[in-house]
Amino acid sequence: MDRRNDARTAELNNLRLALAAFALQLAAFEMRLQLTAFDMRKSGRLLRAGAKPGLPAPPPDINCRPQKERLIGGQ
Repeated sequence: MDRRNDARTAELNNLRLALAAFALQLAAFEMRLQLTAFDMRKSGRLLRAGAKPGLPAPPPDINCRPQKERLIGGQ
């Protein structure tokens, strides 16, 4: 019976640790979200999605040509 209680106690401690780690990650996420909202209000600009400025755009995909170019033999 003692081994069963030890296993339950260990599992309970693991769950408490996981919950505490999740709470810290959630708090950090909420702080980043608040800072982002503050920066947006302060600057009056919306945040841009996508790549950072100054990075070149990736080359277009060859398979994304218009359908007319894909037709073969005058179809």
